[in-house]
Amino acid sequence: MIFIINAIAIVVSFSLNQMHAIYWGAVLPVLYALVVAPHALIGRSDIPRATITKILADKWNNAEDLTAYIVKYWMALAYSTSSWKKQRNSVILYLTSFFLGALYFLKELFVAGMFLFVAGYVLYQMSLRVDRPRSVYADSDFRVSDNGCPARREWELAAMSIVAFSDLYPEDQALKDSANQVSEDGDVKLLLARHRYDNGKE
Repeated sequence: MIFIINAIAIVVSFSLNQMHAIYWGAVLPVLYALVVAPHALIGRSDIPRATITKILADKWNNAEDLTAYIVKYWMALAYSTSSWKKQRNSVILYLTSFFLGALYFLKELFVAGMFLFVAGYVLYQMSLRVDRPRSVYADSDFRVSDNGCPARREWELAAMSIVAFSDLYPEDQALKDSANQVSEDGDVKLLLARHRYDNGKE
């Protein structure tokens, strides 16, 4: 839907011979950057950070690290079924923003062009974060990186965060099913054996 609306807006921007028509294509990217992106970038959690750590500490020996990762990518974990759509939308819209920003500069609309470049950068950052844990977990390059390197470390945190997030909402069946699926991964089983308490912290 975002792709269709965006395409229509761009077509209208170039087809209508009105003074302000050229700006119509910028409306959707700017709105998305102002309304949706902040929630993805700020990393605000629905549960207080201290509470998250307290809940996880009963089952994980790396609760602080997991808390930091979960809070940073809260939106991706909380909206796991739609996070890939938000990532796709942000990619489409940041490309649109950069394209229109360059066009505005060519037409000497410098203020509008700068505004679109800023919106494009915000949407680019959103595209990197809004589906980050699952994208990293599914990325074989992160998985096969050398132990101890940042990429492998993030893969481990991404995998464990998917499991740990279900501990915060034990009644949510969708999160539980997702956690169970990830837990069946052989590499993840090794991580759980190293960092997760089988029967709670003793």
